[in-house]
Amino acid sequence: MVDLHTHSDASDGESTPSELIGLAHKAGVTALALTDHDTLAGIPEAMNAANDVGIRLIPGVETEVEFQPGEFHLLGLGMNRFEEGPLEDFLGEIRRRRVTRNEEMVDLMQNDSRDVSLEVLDAIAGGDVTGRMHFAHWLISEGLAGNVPDAFERWLGPGRPYHVTKNRPKLQETLDAIHESGGLAVIAHPLSLWISWGRLSQYLPEWKEMGLDGVEARHSGASAREAVRFEELAVQHGMFITGGSDYHGSGRPDRTLGHGSAGKPLEETLLAPWDHD
Repeated sequence: MVDLHTHSDASDGESTPSELIGLAHKAGVTALALTDHDTLAGIPEAMNAANDVGIRLIPGVETEVEFQPGEFHLLGLGMNRFEEGPLEDFLGEIRRRRVTRNEEMVDLMQNDSRDVSLEVLDAIAGGDVTGRMHFAHWLISEGLAGNVPDAFERWLGPGRPYHVTKNRPKLQETLDAIHESGGLAVIAHPLSLWISWGRLSQYLPEWKEMGLDGVEARHSGASAREAVRFEELAVQHGMFITGGSDYHGSGRPDRTLGHGSAGKPLEETLLAPWDHD
């Protein structure tokens, strides 16, 4: 099995990069992409741990670009320049914007008489990139949500009381940053775009022309039927497919390492874009 979409505590995952690799190895995963949100900080540790147990580590990242009506997340996969360079500079600016957004969210919560601060949320994050998942954990600890999905549904998602829209970069500049660092760019969990199949088919050739490389057809949130439709559209427009669990930890028990759409194992043929040399 492989898994091309996972998160560590370098962003909003539960496990350290080393612990994540250990869990993947125990689960029978032979190749894994670490795709933390807006940071590459966990990759060196994950790479060392992967080398120790014989797992193939694909350096990755997940970030979000400007789009309506839904959320357009991109995976950058297989970067060979990840410790410095254009992508790290680009992500640094996104992280600065994230801090501003976090401050605005805390203001909304405090105005709603919630006893919370950015320092408290940063402590929950443990020094890593503080994001909405850490807000969700605080809400759960205060009895304001039953679990992570509930926290987003009631408080943090679009249209909810503590939601603040991201200052997101443009698609083209994000694609360029990924490519300039030697990576390939993939639409993550395309259901989050919130568009019809027809609209997606219209967008894909335009995005392909801009440099989009692939579609995460086999994300854990997709049904078997949806995965097939995403695969068909990707092939139709000359893109490759990937799949991933989008594993974060125990807060999302519906996501299992090495398993994607409809809970099915993710096969090693998904590594084809990185096996051409």
